[in-house]
Amino acid sequence: MKKIFTFFILALVLSAPVFSQIKFSDETKKYIEYNDSITVFKNALLIDGKGNAAKQNQTIIIRKGKIDWVGDDAKAMVPKGANIIDLNGKALMPGLVMLHEHMFMAAPSLEYGYYNARQQPVSFPRLYLACGATTIRTAGSVEPYSDISIKRDIDSGKYPGPFIELTAPYLEGKNSLYPQMNELKNPEDAKAFVNYWADQGFTSFKGYNMIDKPTLKAAIDAVHKRNLKISGHLCAVTYREAATMGIDQLEHGFMPSSDFIKDKKENECPEKPDYVLSHINPRSDEARNLIRYLVDKKVIVTSTLAVFEAYNSSQPMPSLEFLSYFSPDNRDLYLKVFAQIKSAVAPTDDDSAYANNIIMEKMFSDMGGLLTVGSDPTGTGGTIAGFGNWRSIELLVEADGFKPLEAIKIATQNGAIALGFDKTIGTIEVGKSADLLIIDGDPSKNISDIRKVLYVFKNGVGFNSKKLFESVKGKVGFN
Repeated sequence: MKKIFTFFILALVLSAPVFSQIKFSDETKKYIEYNDSITVFKNALLIDGKGNAAKQNQTIIIRKGKIDWVGDDAKAMVPKGANIIDLNGKALMPGLVMLHEHMFMAAPSLEYGYYNARQQPVSFPRLYLACGATTIRTAGSVEPYSDISIKRDIDSGKYPGPFIELTAPYLEGKNSLYPQMNELKNPEDAKAFVNYWADQGFTSFKGYNMIDKPTLKAAIDAVHKRNLKISGHLCAVTYREAATMGIDQLEHGFMPSSDFIKDKKENECPEKPDYVLSHINPRSDEARNLIRYLVDKKVIVTSTLAVFEAYNSSQPMPSLEFLSYFSPDNRDLYLKVFAQIKSAVAPTDDDSAYANNIIMEKMFSDMGGLLTVGSDPTGTGGTIAGFGNWRSIELLVEADGFKPLEAIKIATQNGAIALGFDKTIGTIEVGKSADLLIIDGDPSKNISDIRKVLYVFKNGVGFNSKKLFESVKGKVGFN
């Protein structure tokens, strides 16, 4: 049995996309516009992902899926036989590295108050790639074997999608709110859980709301023993407690933090933890001391503003174009929830918590913390793959107050660093994978131009963004 597990893990590792080894299926070929051994982009507006100012009139040469040369157009030596693409001043930037994604979407029941999740094995991988996400980390699985199959089929070229770093099913404690989650009974249960899913090929783990301190500590130690990483969407355990135990990352900014709950009972999650953040002073010494502790412990924080904006009474109206991607039942369900939230006549606790979280995310980054970004396509059902990624990046600028180039760095280089992939992806540099976006605009000045993706290059293979989007219109919610 151990040999089988070892073989499976090796197969997953070796299946990571390599330019010369992938034989794309006829289905995937429908969306590929460029697939040349040598491609030269000239006259590009280069955004390198490091936060540096954009450079005009740049040439980028990619050879067999790798970036081979970067520099001024006038200095470029174009190889013979290269496919030359004149970008005419269009932006070229790194592919997005998004760190809180799922292969499922929210499907809450208004009638029974029952929260469910619907796996999206076809629509979500395509939407992620179409929006420019060339690498994603799933932040929790509800159908783990489906997630394994999705990754395998993408890596083999059978279906289009991003490179996926797989997070195992949730490490949850007793009295979970969600019926699709296993409930861990004790620390030994957590160790066995980690080892089982690591043997299946999962490389990331995530502690959840109800897990207690002894069980989370056992999970962290088991994950680290296998040289893997663990994040957390916590409640019963505070941020400070998790950081002391050695957790690698915390999800959703500071929204789930239970550190500020007065008279919090150990290992217990309050009934409405998110509301606590609405009643604090985010610039207080208490808040600043927590942030400093996380920074000193090198705990990474993931911003997921789009999923929380959906609970905000001042959120923008969804466009007809956006709604056209939903299946009819999911569209109607989302619009009902949206109408309920918009009907609020005064700011809610959700609004105040959202505002305070925004301040704390920026403070965390300004104090030296590594901030990453993801969409979390759950919540009200209106945050979905692709569109949610764009909105999360826009909100880093519109809400958090980052400059566009800083937001791009968070969504590219920072994500790569968090995953430990910064030697191969995240910035445009010689030797790195040719994960690149061609954008008909300048997101270094107007962050919303991030939505104007024309082509997404993944390991040097160029996919047509529009075709990918069109292929799933009306299907989000079905598959």
